Amino acid sequence: MLKINDLIAKSPNGTEIIVSLIPVNKMQNTRQGLKTIEVGKKVLLQSGVEVDLNLDGRTFYTSLNKLFKLNYRVA
Repeated sequence: MLKINDLIAKSPNGTEIIVSLIPVNKMQNTRQGLKTIEVGKKVLLQSGVEVDLNLDGRTFYTSLNKLFKLNYRVA
């Protein structure tokens, strides 16, 4: 599993956590057979929990009303 380690995410109240990005892969059918493609990213918390990025590609929720923001947009 490919990971991008040590990204710092900040919440509006000043809390900082260290997270990793992991790719979300799907299988695509081609003429040559099945191929794995990356369709997005998820955030891996230090506790091992995977959470989805929001549509803006920069923020995510760890739980209800706990928003965190990365320093840059993830493509």
